Amino acid sequence: MTTSYSPDGAQQSRVRTYLIYLVLDTSESMRRNGNAQAHFERLIPVMLQQLAAHPVINGLAAASVVAFNDNAETLRPMTSLDRAASIRKAKEGYGTDYAAVLRFLAKQHKVDVRAVKLDRTRDNYVVDVAAPWIFFITDGRPFARNNDQELSEWIVHRDQLVNEPIGARIVAIGLPGSDRDTLYHLATGQADGVRNAFIAERTNNLRELAESVVSAIESSIATSASSGLLTIRTPDGMERIVGPRP
Repeated sequence: MTTSYSPDGAQQSRVRTYLIYLVLDTSESMRRNGNAQAHFERLIPVMLQQLAAHPVINGLAAASVVAFNDNAETLRPMTSLDRAASIRKAKEGYGTDYAAVLRFLAKQHKVDVRAVKLDRTRDNYVVDVAAPWIFFITDGRPFARNNDQELSEWIVHRDQLVNEPIGARIVAIGLPGSDRDTLYHLATGQADGVRNAFIAERTNNLRELAESVVSAIESSIATSASSGLLTIRTPDGMERIVGPRP
């Protein structure tokens, strides 16, 4: 929190708030072969509770949970971590529509910024909303309306998110079955080309893999909240994707 002054000389407190989106693929494949969806549905609420108990993060961040398959939906509205909010069960679906969820996030972000500012604004209290952090968990390639979804169909919506004025930072986490190139194109990263795109190295024990992913997300939020830079370690059982196939 910093202090500034209004044009009339009155002292104002200024706080920076981080919006965190946890985006979970809930397509049919996430309910098969070990039911990865069930593991994440169990772990994500626990992670949010632990973040809410953190003495620094709970006053800096707000979090939302979004699910997507054929369509996208909000399971937990964007709510400050220091306030309780329930997470409802996702609707079942079949596809993995990247264009739909990315378009949804770009539209929803505007609504969430207004809501968070209104919620946190007090007399002589100014709220700055940082670029959002999006953690994208999926196990498949883009698929919609019974067809594979080409890069050109969804990349424009990804670019709307990551370019100004939103400037989102995206971490792409691919479970077994994910397409490496898709994850790399989805993620953001450093100027040197290193991106926050990860994929599972093994196909066994999805419960342990889910626990590793959630732990890495939690630690990255805890590390990044003080600096404002999104830094994430490679989850155990995963590797960083260094680039698309030539």
